[in-house]
Order: sequence, then C-alpha cells, then structure tokens
Amino acid sequence: MKLSKKLSFLVMTSILVMVVMAAQADAAWPEGPINVVIQWRAGAGTDIITRAYSAVMEKHLGVPINCTNREGAVGAMAMDLVYSKPADGYWWLGASQYSKPLRVMGYSKLCGWKDWQYYKAADGVISWSVRSDSPFKTFAEFLDGVRKNPGKYKGAMAGMGSMSHEGNEMLIKEAKFNFRQIPYKGDAPGVLGCLQGEVDVVLSTIGSQIELIKGGKMRSLAIFAKEASRLKDGTLLTPITDYVPTMAKYCPFGTMYTLGVRRETPVEILEKIKKAFIAAVNSPEFEDVLEKRFFFKSVALGEEADRQAALSECLTAWLAWDLKIEGVKVNPADLGLPRTEDFDKWWPPKDYKPRISSK
Repeated sequence: MKLSKKLSFLVMTSILVMVVMAAQADAAWPEGPINVVIQWRAGAGTDIITRAYSAVMEKHLGVPINCTNREGAVGAMAMDLVYSKPADGYWWLGASQYSKPLRVMGYSKLCGWKDWQYYKAADGVISWSVRSDSPFKTFAEFLDGVRKNPGKYKGAMAGMGSMSHEGNEMLIKEAKFNFRQIPYKGDAPGVLGCLQGEVDVVLSTIGSQIELIKGGKMRSLAIFAKEASRLKDGTLLTPITDYVPTMAKYCPFGTMYTLGVRRETPVEILEKIKKAFIAAVNSPEFEDVLEKRFFFKSVALGEEADRQAALSECLTAWLAWDLKIEGVKVNPADLGLPRTEDFDKWWPPKDYKPRISSK
C-alpha cells in the first residue's frame, strides 16, 4: 500500500515536471532557426508570397527563417516532409489552396482543417494569357479558335489537380469546348513554356505573369473574375464572364496563399506564430510585394481559415469527381465531404475543434 502511494506520488511528480518543462519550452520558443518548406518551385506565386511574409516574421520572432522549395505531387511532397517533423513550431509549410486536392487525388490522407493550422495571407486571381505575338487578341478569338480546331491548341497548367487545372476544367465544362492541357511543375514553368512557344495559352496567377504583361511580352485574354481590373499603366484586364457568363458562379477564382503548421503544435506557439504573421501581412514590405505582383491581401485565421480550407476542399473534390478529372481516385463521399450546397448545414462537423482564435 505504501509502495503504491509512493509510486503514485512519483508518477504525479513526473507528470508535473513534464508539464512545467513543456510550459517553459513554449515560453522560450523560438530558440533557434525555423524552416519553411514551400510546395512549389522558386518564382511561383506561393514562393513569392511565402518568402515575403517570412522575411518580416523573421524580424518579429528574432530567429532566422530558412525557406526551401520542395515541389512534386501537387504539393504533397512538401506536406509530407513537414508533417514528418516534430510538432514544435520549427517546421512550417509554405502552402497554397489549403492543399485542397491532395486527399481526393489520393496523394495524402492529411486533412487541411484537421491536421494543419493554416494562416491565410493573400489571394491571386488567375489569368488566361498568351504571348504578345499570339494570333489571339481577345478571349473571344481564343474560344472561336479552339472550337473550330478541337485538340489543335495547347494550354499550360500547374500540374494535375492544381488550381489552374481546376480552372481550365471549369471553362471547358461551361464553354463546351476542349484543348490539350499540358501539366507543368508550377506557375512559373508554365508561363515560361508559353513564352517559349511550347503552348498557346497559359492559365496561372496574374502575379506570375504581371511583369511580362507590363513589359509587353504577354497579353491577358481574361481573368477569372466577374469584374475588370486595371493596371497602373491603364492596361485593362477583362473578366471571363464577359465571354462565358455561366462562369460567374465560380468567380472570383484563384490561388489562396497560406502558411501551414502542424495542428498539434502547442497552442502557445501557434498563437505566437499568429501574432508575427499578422504583423507581417500588415507590414509595408509585404503590401509592397502584393501591389507589385498584383496579389490581394486576404487574411483568415483560426476557425475562419479552417472553414475556408474545408469549403474549398469540398468544392474542388466534388467538381473533380463529377467531371471525372484524370488523377482523381477518391470519392469525396468516402472522405465525409458534403456537396457545397450542403456545406453550411454540415459545418462545423462533430469532430471539429478550433485551436486558435480568428482574431
């Protein structure tokens, strides 16, 4: 009996010591460099945005933040690498799209709103663009060309299941035509492929094209939006709805740029990351990058980010499943995902718990 009490005392003491040590570790965080693994290659929108907020967060946290690129499998390779590391706040995922296509494509079993804590920084509207010497001067001419010559023209996209692949499939469905889609490893390679004449048109974030459009080397035929936008030099970016009105139900559509951290990371650390993240995305340095690259600041935190992650996965998963997009392997119903029209009744699901506040 005495031994049992002594053993119980020792166990309780050990637990208390571990709790105190964990609290002290959280209070001291960060004590060393932080690593950010970016899902796409250098020069892509995700790379630009991630490096921009990381540079400012580095100043607020007082430790080096090292960014590296690890592309492949629509971002799954970077995700798997970060998730294999300890949940101690020293490994981050430079992500886009809340990694929404990975489960339905069978690349990962990790769930964006269950296994990750996302911090959303910005949006990037996407554009169908061509070289400046392209015979297509307007999107109407492009539509006319692909309809008269099925299979003749080629379009670049950032990999199977990517945002640009999804956008092209929406267009093909609504405009009732087809063209050959050529997958590239990210936005930047697709834009380069278009410049080099490997494809006739590229769909990617306007940010990955903007300097070339400003320099007269590329021409935007349409942006995935309901309303036109105008560059500072007066160049008008025409909305896709001017040519295909039924695309309005998907607009605006583009890339959502996010920072991901393993969800089971101690809340105290997640909150510290959030504080530095908020300071970074509201900084003049970050806003200057957004303006130059034609990105739009769009911050979402806590439950709001979780909700966006879930909603975007539902939209992508069911659209891809219904269209029978090549590479889709998992029925969204088997993942427990509702159709978007039923989303508000479903969210939040019974097993969902927020980790940090939305402010």
